[in-house]
Amino acid sequence: MDREQKIGQHYLETGVLGAYETADIIWQSDSEGASHRTFTGSFVYTDESSHTVERDMVVEDRVFRVHSVFPVKSTSTPTKKMLSVIENDLEKALDNARFQ
Repeated sequence: MDREQKIGQHYLETGVLGAYETADIIWQSDSEGASHRTFTGSFVYTDESSHTVERDMVVEDRVFRVHSVFPVKSTSTPTKKMLSVIENDLEKALDNARFQ
């Protein structure tokens, strides 16, 4: 199989087109015994205020340690935050249009 066929096969299997390998997503128990979806090779733990996932990511033979920290009790969602950013941008655009 040539390079282009391998790239095409990878895209069809994963839906990802790019020069990196995707990690398998697995269910893993955290330090409190609750199960979470995460990446292979990661460490998951939860305390009173946050849920943390730690893993190593390799980019061009360099290792980066990634720490993802999520609040246990969230006051907002990513969608709400994105809508807020969009609304602020629209307000700025309207303000700029009024002054021109």
